[in-house]
Amino acid sequence: MKKRPASLLNTLFKSLLLPGAIAAILGLLIVYTLVKEEYDELQDIALMSKAHLLLQLVEAQNRIVGISSLQDDKNPLSFEPGLLDQDELTMFWVLDDTGEVLLRSPYTEDAILSARVEGGLVTALGYRIAEVGGVGSALTIVTATSMEERNEAIRDVLFGVIVGFVLLGAFFAFATYRAIRHSAGVIVDLSTEIMRKDASDLSPIDRTRTFAEIEPAIDTVDMLMARLDATLKAERAFATNAAHELRTPVAICVAHVQRLRIKLTDPDTTQGAIEIEQGLKRLTRLIERLLQMSRARSGLGVGGVQADIVPVVDLLLRELSDRTTSEEMLVITPPQGIWMSNVDPDAIGIILNNLFDNAQKHAIPDTPIIVDAGKRGRIVISNDCAPITPADLENIKQRFARNTPRAEGFGLGLSIVQELCKQSGSTLDLASPAPGRATGFSATITLPLDRAENQTD
Repeated sequence: MKKRPASLLNTLFKSLLLPGAIAAILGLLIVYTLVKEEYDELQDIALMSKAHLLLQLVEAQNRIVGISSLQDDKNPLSFEPGLLDQDELTMFWVLDDTGEVLLRSPYTEDAILSARVEGGLVTALGYRIAEVGGVGSALTIVTATSMEERNEAIRDVLFGVIVGFVLLGAFFAFATYRAIRHSAGVIVDLSTEIMRKDASDLSPIDRTRTFAEIEPAIDTVDMLMARLDATLKAERAFATNAAHELRTPVAICVAHVQRLRIKLTDPDTTQGAIEIEQGLKRLTRLIERLLQMSRARSGLGVGGVQADIVPVVDLLLRELSDRTTSEEMLVITPPQGIWMSNVDPDAIGIILNNLFDNAQKHAIPDTPIIVDAGKRGRIVISNDCAPITPADLENIKQRFARNTPRAEGFGLGLSIVQELCKQSGSTLDLASPAPGRATGFSATITLPLDRAENQTD
């Protein structure tokens, strides 16, 4: 089983999404590290500054009235309870040179005091603890603040950064997806246009919505199509010229053989002349088929403007009626109303003539051929014959393919009809047995009609 190729859109999007996610994670780590480091540094400076300030205040009080006169209502940080929550208040202790606590703030814990580091900063028991001693002073100040507030601030900053990165990432992903989808859409449109190219349309590719990076590839495709177009035109010109050049000599040969046959009296010689005449007529039909194939491959299917094709179909049906030996051998249901279509009238003529010739060749002798054009935009040509297997039904659609090796014809009629139907937008449906019967063969042509005309009907 052939593995399906990877999508360009998904590949580009994934290749950009993974580096973007990695960059976002690294950005979060860097922001968290820098913010935490800087915020901790600022908080430590504030804590140390508060300890130095308290030390100066206590020393000044000690020099004036003595430390014993500093009561709780004279607490230098007594303003904090009115501004901060209890878990955000600064704890402090005033120690003498022996380590005895001379003064402390409300709500202090001895365990926190015991966790201090002499002359430095330490984090313990969920608090940041600082100790400051004055130069030449017997007093020491210990301050402590809860780490919960500090950590909460870091979490808030981190949450804000995460939200910002998520919004930025979502916008970046959306913008990237739109840009990649637009670019991939250009390539898809280009692929679709190239896919639509066939023998009837090898014009240069439209470059109004392409990129400079794929211009060389388009140049190469245009060059290949130009070479292919030149080759096909040369082939068509050869077939057309050869058929035209052969038509007149073959007609002259047929006329000479017919005159010779009239003059001959020997039966064997006369029979030989008859066989030569039949061969020349067969060659004439082959030339006609080659001319039709050349016209079909030159893009005959679609005309320039829409027109009512009912008169064309009526004329062709009358011509078919004139080619039959008796009226009973052809049952015609003529078209009704107006059929507005842009199918070329010559293409319709080639299609109907080939299908009628095919029905005449393969119909059981003395059985009628039925041509039903009673339904709008649809023509059905059917004949009675032995049922054809589905495999043979597919095979006869190929060029030079015949149902039986001894069958009369060249195997070109249905391939010409298929080519013209493809160019004109018509559909060809072959069925055997014929619908509603146990035997027979039917070919149904559905012509493209004007939609506005269909709606009015």
